[in-house]
Amino acid sequence: MKNEMTPRGWIRKFGLAFSGLSWAIRTEGSFAVHLPAAALAFSGAALLQFNYVRWSILVLAVGSVIVAELLNTAIECLAKAVDDQPNEHIRVALDIGSAAILTSSLFAVVVGFFLFWQPLWLWWSPTLAN
Repeated sequence: MKNEMTPRGWIRKFGLAFSGLSWAIRTEGSFAVHLPAAALAFSGAALLQFNYVRWSILVLAVGSVIVAELLNTAIECLAKAVDDQPNEHIRVALDIGSAAILTSSLFAVVVGFFLFWQPLWLWWSPTLAN
């Protein structure tokens, strides 16, 4: 049995992981929404000069949405490979995967509100006073 702990084994694993990420981004339409939203959030955080704690929370919130999307994409691919006929168990699995994306997205929006409202208010309040 080959030792997967060698550098070559790790390089191969990272290559496969990046290949999967690239495939998901190219083929899954939801990334066309999630990635620009993430870029907007990160740009806003940079503009508002978030501290390390706010950055960390933002990265975790955005990351949870991306991870949920990737897991759901994997479930969808497996479902298509297992059975192309209507199947109640597969339908439920797909619905749960979609619910994971919805839940993580809603939580990310709530977290974003808590992260951005005060810095945005402080940034705009001098403008509003004039």
